[in-house]
Amino acid sequence: MRKILCLFISLVLLSFIPHVATADFKKTKIAVLDFQLQGEEFQTPDMGIIVAEWLITALVQEGRFDVIERRLLEKIIQEQKLIMTGVVDHKSATKLGKLLGVKVIISGSVLRLRDSLEVNARIIDVESASIIAAETVQGSSTGSLEELIGRMAKKISKDFPLEGYIVHRNGNDIVLDLGKRTGIKLGMRFIVFKEGNIIKHPKTGEILDIEKKETGLIEVTDVLDKISKAVIVEEKEPDAIQYSQMIKSDLKWIASKPEPEPVLTKGIKGRLYINTEPKNARVRILNISPKYVHGMNLDSGSYHVEVSAPGYGKKTEWITLKEGEEKTTFTQIEKSSAQKAASASVPKTVEENPQVLRMIEMLQSSDPIYKRGAAKSIYKSYRYHPEILKAVNAELLKGYKKNSNNKYYVDAMSWLCNILGDSGHAEYKDTLLEVSENAPNRKLKKYGLKNARKYE
Repeated sequence: MRKILCLFISLVLLSFIPHVATADFKKTKIAVLDFQLQGEEFQTPDMGIIVAEWLITALVQEGRFDVIERRLLEKIIQEQKLIMTGVVDHKSATKLGKLLGVKVIISGSVLRLRDSLEVNARIIDVESASIIAAETVQGSSTGSLEELIGRMAKKISKDFPLEGYIVHRNGNDIVLDLGKRTGIKLGMRFIVFKEGNIIKHPKTGEILDIEKKETGLIEVTDVLDKISKAVIVEEKEPDAIQYSQMIKSDLKWIASKPEPEPVLTKGIKGRLYINTEPKNARVRILNISPKYVHGMNLDSGSYHVEVSAPGYGKKTEWITLKEGEEKTTFTQIEKSSAQKAASASVPKTVEENPQVLRMIEMLQSSDPIYKRGAAKSIYKSYRYHPEILKAVNAELLKGYKKNSNNKYYVDAMSWLCNILGDSGHAEYKDTLLEVSENAPNRKLKKYGLKNARKYE
């Protein structure tokens, strides 16, 4: 009897444990209506049906939507005697949506006029009977209408941000609970949130929202069937990004990112050499999966190249490589505004600035709290000062093996790693690698490795 009672209590307690990171991803269920034709003559009177079919196919390929099969849609329309084509009445769309069990109805039109071709789509929320988004794509009348529909599908996808959770963190490496079936793409960026207090209505007690505090930004580096791998691009403070925190696709970044052009494959591969200033800058090719290697073999085509470095800005450009061509390019990126301002305001010698001298003295203090305070102040205001960087490097090498159990001391050493990692000086990479390999504290090892990777 006692064993049965204990088992019952255990099951009850387990029912209260939140399963945050194991929630199954559900695609947004939508229906696409036939498009209305406007303007000059089209190739066939059924072009509105064809456009809807193209859009359905493109949306399915995006991996984000559960699209109602066209035959079921036609059957419901006929049974209800509804006229559902083009830009429809919101109430009719809502009625149809509820019958189909969908959340969203997409209706639209195609306009052909002289030398231009325009496709418009309206996204109608079934529950509220309101337009939640409207998208337009334009092209030449001689261009491909199917290509325009593909662009429209990508625009519609951006109106439905992906949400998920962090299921693992190891240093700078993150694992997400979103995989291929969710429509996640290589290079996508996600904002990370920490959920806080529940916001309730003061009279009804209804839950209106949950407070969300942004903890950082991550970028997807590998997509698997059920999970994806990512790296931390930005973190509000050390260890701010944690297991079980919520993620949401960064729509501002998606909107600013140009659509990648297809790589045209021909017989003989070419070689691409990208030289940069500064020399330690990171080079990425955004529209292919393989990591860039200096002089790598590539098929002929157009490549979207991004060059960045700690303390500098970021520059992107398209580089075209011909069949069998060996191309060498040079890309120079400017210092960030923060580094320019710091370089302009920082004196050449420590003696000329008593505040800098005081920072170094505090950094060399035996008091861990003083040491941490100095490290945080240096990171905020003096991380480009050459003399301070030398002092930071010396202090880190001297002290990373000491006081490994003192929280404040470990925090101070972690901030020193951040300073060297964001300084833009690759000569400090060896120090960071030494810390990552030999530090007795796991947290400090992580910060050493995370900042050393900024110079890869």
